[in-house]
Amino acid sequence: MSYVSFDCTQFISFDSDNEADVAASLKEFEVTNHFKVLPKDKILPKKIAHLRHFLHSSVFEMVNQEFIGEFDEWLVREKVPVEILSFSRNIQLFMQNKHVQNATVILVRYAHDEKNEDRIFVGEFHKEHILEGLYHASCFENAGNIVVLKMKSNDES
Repeated sequence: MSYVSFDCTQFISFDSDNEADVAASLKEFEVTNHFKVLPKDKILPKKIAHLRHFLHSSVFEMVNQEFIGEFDEWLVREKVPVEILSFSRNIQLFMQNKHVQNATVILVRYAHDEKNEDRIFVGEFHKEHILEGLYHASCFENAGNIVVLKMKSNDES
C-alpha cells in the first residue's frame, strides 16, 4: 500500500492559441469559487508528473482544499450543491472562449504515490452536460479517487 502523494485539488488543462487571454478568463474561478488559480510553473512537479497522461499544453491548478468536500454532500443527482453548480457554470463559460480547445477538468480526492493504486474515472462530456460528468465525483457515484472529464465542444460529436 502506498501513501497519498497529494489530495483535494482540481486542474483544468487545454490547448490554446492565446494562453494569456484564456488565463485571464480563469479569474472568474477565483472570484466566484474562491479558488487560487496557479499556472503550470507554480504547480508542484509531482502533480504534473502524476497527471501527465491527461494534460494538454496549458494546465492550471485550481486550489481550494474544501471544494472536493462539496461532492460528499451531493447525494441526489437533481439536488446539486451551490458551489458545484457555480463551478459547472464557470466551466461552461470557460469553454465558450474561442481560444480554448481540448479542455479537460480533473478532480483529485487523493493521488497515491503508486499510480497503479489510483482508481481513475475518465469520461467525455459536452459542456452542457458537465453536471453529469461532475456527478461521477460525488460520494454517491464514487467513480474514483481521480475524476477526469474530457470536455467536448458543440462542434464535436
